[in-house]
Amino acid sequence: MQDGTVIVAKNKHEALEKVQHEKLLFAMTEADLTQDEDVLDTWFSSWLWPISVFDGLKDPNNADINYYYPTNDLVTAPEILFFWVARMIIAGYEYRGEAPFKNVYLTGIVRDKLGRKMSKSLGNSPDPLDLIEKYGADGVRTGMLFSSAAGNDLMFDEKLVEQGRNFSNKIWNAFRLVKGWTVNESIDGTTNQLAINWFESKLNTTLIQIEDDFSKFRISDALQAVYKLIWDDFCSQYLELIKPAFDTATGTPQPIDSVTYEATINFFERLMGLAHPFMPFITEEIWQDIRDRKEGDSICIAPFPKAGIVDTQILTDFETLFDIISNVRNIRNAKQISPKTELPLAIKTATPKRFEALESLVQKMANVSSFSYIGENIAGESTLGDSMLGVSFLLKSDEFFINLAGEIDVEQEIAATRKELEYNIGFRDSVLKKLSNEKFVANAKPEVIERERQKLADAESKIQALEQRLKDLGA
Repeated sequence: MQDGTVIVAKNKHEALEKVQHEKLLFAMTEADLTQDEDVLDTWFSSWLWPISVFDGLKDPNNADINYYYPTNDLVTAPEILFFWVARMIIAGYEYRGEAPFKNVYLTGIVRDKLGRKMSKSLGNSPDPLDLIEKYGADGVRTGMLFSSAAGNDLMFDEKLVEQGRNFSNKIWNAFRLVKGWTVNESIDGTTNQLAINWFESKLNTTLIQIEDDFSKFRISDALQAVYKLIWDDFCSQYLELIKPAFDTATGTPQPIDSVTYEATINFFERLMGLAHPFMPFITEEIWQDIRDRKEGDSICIAPFPKAGIVDTQILTDFETLFDIISNVRNIRNAKQISPKTELPLAIKTATPKRFEALESLVQKMANVSSFSYIGENIAGESTLGDSMLGVSFLLKSDEFFINLAGEIDVEQEIAATRKELEYNIGFRDSVLKKLSNEKFVANAKPEVIERERQKLADAESKIQALEQRLKDLGA
């Protein structure tokens, strides 16, 4: 109004009604009302943001706008595609002649574990500061990413944040372990070279996968790959393979050779670079402490790790290695044999050279006292002697036999073996019944039939091994 009174309304007609009813000025007309000229669309300043943040409207050729515009990626929510994203693109073409970004990454909505959208009214939204206080900032970040598969809503569960906290603790404890080792230059580290070569290929394989995940904006998948590499491959397997034995006399680890130590430090440094986008705080702390750094150095500006050569053969060999170790440990647990008890291992294989390089690692990780390679009859007296009594397991076409003479209850072992044999015979018969069904064979896909035939072959091999075990047990 001309006297300065402000009326908020959608249009002049609605404004006039408000004046007449609220102010009781019935003689007023629309001509007496003046719309404020200094009012813009709600999103007006926002859609100019990619340009105005660098003062690109007033100074269109300044150094900042020329360097930063256009950028690569915009991260936003889907509900403002028209209100903000489309308008920024229009303004970009209008005032700069090109779009302000190349890609738009749409995040999901954060929901609770019941699927409800988090809101103040429902009271189901946790306080981030409380979560950080309890689990750490890196734990909260990784917990959110664990629950946010690309393009989907985030099903938040505090247990995932707890998992993130545990991941941070795992990394920190591994760092303390490695930094606690003493180095002896005179020790020969040849025995650890195979493990070093394996983890180098494992790291390079993961780097290739992560680069692909990043290119497809699959951030959660990339984090899962980093998590598995660090937790399973580095901490649970590599460090166990190369860590020095414990000196019971002094209560401290024995020294480690310099080659293995330097390789491990190098791996740790690269792993911190790999994890840094997800866990910036703990990775920076470890990166600064793992080597001497210059003033101003930071993992933030250090080069991101690059993938090197992948040795597929060593990856395959180590899959076999871990399968052997797992099977021996499972047999120990099942037979209630102490981990300190050394057990001899016999292998029936057509390619013994495959396992010769792995012998020292199997001995260390599974506490195997000796290796022997045998012919056709895995429990034959001519090869293994009269005292052989034990269990076997299969890995593809190779059979492994552990002599448990004096370590097991024979009657209990016979009963367990008969039960397992009965189960496998039943399984084989069910597969045979399916394959003898003409209707199934005629209608099933070739790959399904092949899979059933493989099941049959595996069952036949297990039955043969179990029957041989019963003979060896004198049943």
